Amino acid sequence: MKSIRTKEAAEAVLRELPSVLAAHVREDIYGHPREVHLLVAPGPDVRHLARDVRGLLEERLGVPVDQRVISIAQLAPGRTGVLAEQADAGQPSRAAVGTGASGTAYAAVPPVGELAGEQRLAFNGLDTSLADGQVSVVARLGLAGEEFSGSGSGLATDQGRLRAAASAVLQAATHACKEKIRWELDGVAVVRALERDYVLVAVLAVSPRLGRRPLLLAGAHPAEDGLETAAALAVLKATNRVLARGLEA
Repeated sequence: MKSIRTKEAAEAVLRELPSVLAAHVREDIYGHPREVHLLVAPGPDVRHLARDVRGLLEERLGVPVDQRVISIAQLAPGRTGVLAEQADAGQPSRAAVGTGASGTAYAAVPPVGELAGEQRLAFNGLDTSLADGQVSVVARLGLAGEEFSGSGSGLATDQGRLRAAASAVLQAATHACKEKIRWELDGVAVVRALERDYVLVAVLAVSPRLGRRPLLLAGAHPAEDGLETAAALAVLKATNRVLARGLEA
């Protein structure tokens, strides 16, 4: 199959959408989009936006795009410097967890603080070490009075540091959930919006309580706190949105 480079063209197309503040696209071996990460302004329904994004990319680039590769993090209304904790590209209005007609997994999750006393993972810190061009990260999370740890490693590059920290947090989160929810990293990127850099992550949650398909979640955090810390907090902003639902008896 002929290789067609679409990254720059796709990002330029996506930034034309009024609600899109930042866009990051990763390609597959053929140059087609395999990850699409968006940071968007408050207001638009992210489920509808994901459909628009897919249609726009297919029309303008002439290549097929799977809606499941689109992850969206949305700014909180009236708080331009603070990110909403999660906006799932397939999220409907309030309804049970399920799967849309396109195959995109979604979760109808109430806003942060709406569930009184809901369980949440707490960030207890990171330990980072560098050796022989490799970065190793150990993450510590708290849940229900217990502490859980996880580890991740990678090349000592910005991307390697991001993935190592995110993977460490997700491993710790899986331990904390007693395997009731398995978390996997789908993608991580640094995007520029509103004169600030943000770390944007896409996370997959796997649990019978969340539906038959992996659930795609997004979270973001300002990069000024450091790449590893920002990646860790962005992951928690995604995972905590469905934690209570996934741990239901």
